[in-house]
Amino acid sequence: MNAASATARPLAQPLAPLPVRTPAYTSAQIALHWLSVSLMAALVLSGEIRHLLTSQTTVTMRSVMVVHIGCGMALLAVTLARACVRMTRRRAAATGFRMQDACAHAVHMAIYAVILGECLLGWIIVNAKGFAVPLPGTGLEFPRLVAADPALVITAIWAHEVLAWMMYGLLALHIAAALWHHYISRDDTLARMRLRVRNARS
Repeated sequence: MNAASATARPLAQPLAPLPVRTPAYTSAQIALHWLSVSLMAALVLSGEIRHLLTSQTTVTMRSVMVVHIGCGMALLAVTLARACVRMTRRRAAATGFRMQDACAHAVHMAIYAVILGECLLGWIIVNAKGFAVPLPGTGLEFPRLVAADPALVITAIWAHEVLAWMMYGLLALHIAAALWHHYISRDDTLARMRLRVRNARS
């Protein structure tokens, strides 16, 4: 009886939460991540509700598209920087489950690829319409990737919209996974990406 009770006791104990891991992301990586989030939010707002903004407010379509294109070029640069950091630095601490880690890595790579594709397509659309993309504050312009081409504009806009919906799906999956780690697994995956603010002491 005693032996059986001793054997059964561990099974009756509640499962302990996963141990907290040492933060695996640098301050630069965390800052770039949240900068990307901010830029994507601006892109979604300026892209998806531009017609509502211009019809219900005094904002002009030109102003909205200047913001949209500027944020797109900034996101392109930030994403390239994040990709370089990811390739040159060891990946974040794994969860210990190979399939879960592989899926997370695949989603991250897909997000990077779709972001880069979206930004490049936006650049191509502007050039195909016969315009150049200005480099703010310098008076210079980004190189033209293509010549003016009305037919290419139609194709590129279609591809741009398809990738946008792919991005929404990937981001929804990414956010759902982060919430699952935080509320179901109760590990520190989400906490590791939290902005760290140093308290100034006088």
